[in-house]
Amino acid sequence: MSDDKIIPFPTGAIVNLDKTGHTDKRNLPVEEQKTLKRIQDENTKKFCEGAIDDISMNLLRSFVELAIKTQDINFTKDLALIIDMLRGLIYRDFGLKHPSQQLVDTMVSITTHKNGQQSAKIDYSKVLNIKSKSNPLSKDVREELKDIQDGSADFFTPDGDLDD
Repeated sequence: MSDDKIIPFPTGAIVNLDKTGHTDKRNLPVEEQKTLKRIQDENTKKFCEGAIDDISMNLLRSFVELAIKTQDINFTKDLALIIDMLRGLIYRDFGLKHPSQQLVDTMVSITTHKNGQQSAKIDYSKVLNIKSKSNPLSKDVREELKDIQDGSADFFTPDGDLDD
């Protein structure tokens, strides 16, 4: 046994498994296994939808508190997209499929920096008929950001000698 201090449950400890009310899913007929999986997925979706409803209401409440024009038709369209993307995020966490996940997988790329931090880049040109901006930052800004990222940037350079 390793040093992880996990004690496995004795496999032969339950003598009368049929009296516990527990059903070994592996011994069920295939049709019953499929039914059980369908019920499990339905319950998972119900849970996810409840969570999405709660998040959506809190988000809408925040927009109202910020005096955002929530009656505007464009607001409704934008919010619908945001909520559906949240749905995809939560579904993915529970191993469920959602069409918004394919959109995210197509548009978003993740970069891991030398310091281990990750950043996401969204490229709308992969799904829209627009040209991607290849150099949104000037050369000076790119070099400064690279220096900051590498940790070699000087944040403070005194004008004179402070030891005098």
